Amino acid sequence: MKHFDLSSGAAKMALALKQLDIKWESAKETWNDGTSKAFHKEHIEPLMPDVKQTLEAVGRLAEVLARAARDVSDATDG
Repeated sequence: MKHFDLSSGAAKMALALKQLDIKWESAKETWNDGTSKAFHKEHIEPLMPDVKQTLEAVGRLAEVLARAARDVSDATDG
């Protein structure tokens, strides 16, 4: 049976979110006007909670899939 690896994708997503935050902080040093504030409010802010919520959901799904894989393995072994 094929096992699916959700953790590596989730780790990449978490790293990308962290990198975005770092890059945004760097960009704010030179781009700090009304347009940058609007961009942050419209594009960056909404991403943070959505990505965090997605990562939590992926974690829960990984647990469910691991439990299902164990159950199937136990059922075929015994």
